[in-house]
Amino acid sequence: MDIALHLGAHLTDEGQLRNCLRANQGSLSRAGVVVPRPRDCLAPVVEAANQVSEGEEAPDFMPSLCSAVGADEGTRRLVLAAPGLLARLPEVLDGRVLYPQAGPRLQALRKLFAGQRVEIFFCIRNPATYVPAFLANAKAKHAAKVQQNLAGEALRWSQLVTDFRMFWPEARLTIWCDEDTPFLWHPLLEKVAGVAPEGGFAGSYQWFDSVMVEGGAEKLEAYLGASPPVDEEHRQKVIAAFLDKFCDDAKLDVDIGATGWEEAQLDVLTQLYEDDVTQIARMEGVQVLQP
Repeated sequence: MDIALHLGAHLTDEGQLRNCLRANQGSLSRAGVVVPRPRDCLAPVVEAANQVSEGEEAPDFMPSLCSAVGADEGTRRLVLAAPGLLARLPEVLDGRVLYPQAGPRLQALRKLFAGQRVEIFFCIRNPATYVPAFLANAKAKHAAKVQQNLAGEALRWSQLVTDFRMFWPEARLTIWCDEDTPFLWHPLLEKVAGVAPEGGFAGSYQWFDSVMVEGGAEKLEAYLGASPPVDEEHRQKVIAAFLDKFCDDAKLDVDIGATGWEEAQLDVLTQLYEDDVTQIARMEGVQVLQP
């Protein structure tokens, strides 16, 4: 069985990729693809991973998981899309390292899914906006601890990607930037699902509501429906034009006040992030999706 693990990052997708795939579960099921709800897969996987991390065995893990999520002998691909499989939100950032405890969890997941063909999908985000978003969503006590230890210039997603490769070298790894998601959205759906339903993914343009003014996503869908793109490059050009016209800046604004950063520091962090993405793209065994 193929296992597609969409592990995050937290505060990038907000469940929209999973929700879109689940909205197409009927057509995906006919292709042998199962996309369970997080509540059906999260507890079984995390509990078994904790067992393995403590040195115990989990011999019945795959049969139990398949039973919990409704996978059977006709299932060729199981899509588990839940950032909580890798970490809880408080474990995402300690101020200097992103996902500092990822290594042990990846080791445990590798043991649990031994014998399966695993693909890992992970979206990264500019620390200049990621850290403020984290602080806004973290509980006050933990946010205060992170603020005391915060060193934005030290944050590198490449450290986590190195952990992916070190602790699960045989897993295929696909990375993309949250900032590029508008241009990669439709290819991402197909890549994670492993199949493209005839007629495309129903409801796929709802994602654009998260970045466009009211009605913008509907106009984009109507335009591309009436004038289908000749290829993916054409689609991206149309999306770029619609974003220029209908982007809702208020939905993208992030309050950096809690970080204590100045605007000049944001520019530094952004440049470091871009350099980090370049480094990740050079890593062996890593596919970085870019427009």
